[in-house]
Amino acid sequence: MKNSRLFEILYLLVEKRAVTAGELAQRLEVSERTIYRDIDALSAAGIPVFTQKGQGGGIRLMDQFVLDKTLLSKSQQDEILFALQAILATGGTSERDTMSRLTALFRREGSDWLEVDFTDWGSGTAERENFALIKRAVLERHPLTFTYYNSAGEKRRRTAEPARLVFKGGCWYLLAFCQTRQDWRIFRLVRMEDLTLEQEKSPLRRPPECLEAPPETRREVELRLRFAPSAAWRVWDYFHPKQIAPEPDGHLLVNCAFPEDQWLLSFLLSFGSRLEVLSPVRWRDILAEEIKKSLEVYET
Repeated sequence: MKNSRLFEILYLLVEKRAVTAGELAQRLEVSERTIYRDIDALSAAGIPVFTQKGQGGGIRLMDQFVLDKTLLSKSQQDEILFALQAILATGGTSERDTMSRLTALFRREGSDWLEVDFTDWGSGTAERENFALIKRAVLERHPLTFTYYNSAGEKRRRTAEPARLVFKGGCWYLLAFCQTRQDWRIFRLVRMEDLTLEQEKSPLRRPPECLEAPPETRREVELRLRFAPSAAWRVWDYFHPKQIAPEPDGHLLVNCAFPEDQWLLSFLLSFGSRLEVLSPVRWRDILAEEIKKSLEVYET
């Protein structure tokens, strides 16, 4: 408790530069005598704190204390603050308090230089609550029990020991030790529902250095695509300019690689008649067959 109080005093001194013993005592709900003992402890620990009498006086820190003691350059301080600002985008709330404290500690003004949103358009409160719960399970080492849908749409109840959150290919994944399978698995967050945080602690396990990627990222296919001019806005919005080769008539040629899965089929079909798959031939046949099935639905 004392260590926590000493840090709080130091934080307030860094933030306000001068505070009276009475203000500290009221804030921390202790006596002024205790505050003066704490100040002596800080001084004994090498913190350049001193008292100043008279109007505008109080307990103060030497002006150069922050820069001398952090051992971090201004650019290094900025890197820490910028990294925390990015972490806030994942939905963390405790980092916001850390951000404000470090900003005061470094005596730097906060900068809203970055805004990152990892959620999908239209994602709701449930997705954000799930993310926060999974994050807590990782940090506090609590097992999670949840319903999981595999790539075939089959659902099973799983209990897993979360180890790490992974953001890859535009999707969030959870690396965890599955108690059901007694092995390491990667779960896609969007397929997890009905999450329950178990009360017991997970054993400390070290994930393997190289874990096979989830099924969605295992096998890629090299595609050569030709888009109609009317699809240009989507093409330029989605693909990297180096992947796009404009043709004189306004069509766009795209060379790209994607994981071979159901998502790729849905993505290509979403362009309708504005897309022609040039290669590989196998994917031309896949799209043709899927379009044929769709026509049969409307012909019946």
